[in-house]
Amino acid sequence: MNISEVAERTGLSAHTIRFYERSGLFPKIKRSKNGIREFTDSDVHFLKFLVALKKTGMSLDEIAEFTKDGCILESLESGEMPKEPVNHRLSILKEHQKKLIEQQRELELLHQVVTQKISFYERYVKGTEEKEKEDFQDD
Repeated sequence: MNISEVAERTGLSAHTIRFYERSGLFPKIKRSKNGIREFTDSDVHFLKFLVALKKTGMSLDEIAEFTKDGCILESLESGEMPKEPVNHRLSILKEHQKKLIEQQRELELLHQVVTQKISFYERYVKGTEEKEKEDFQDD
């Protein structure tokens, strides 16, 4: 498939896909005789995973380190992949997972603070409305 189709399937712009390829985040794509990039389904899955890593806050440097061996899915499925690149990726993901768990804890605490403040303001508004009703009934 061409870059436009991949852009549609991944939600990335063609410009971003080219940037990922140029910067080494994504391996060089096979090209047709006339120079058009020819993406595989594995390439699309790999790009979607890169997007997920980026959305979780992984830096481009960390993503580059993670992807330095390119898309290894086909090698893994065929049993031809050496364990070292897999272990390296596993350690990167485990470290990132620790960061995500900490962020999740922080977000939960912040959510509690916001929820408490909402509750406080709702009680205030309700109390004010009840006071206004009492004042209106006294007239």
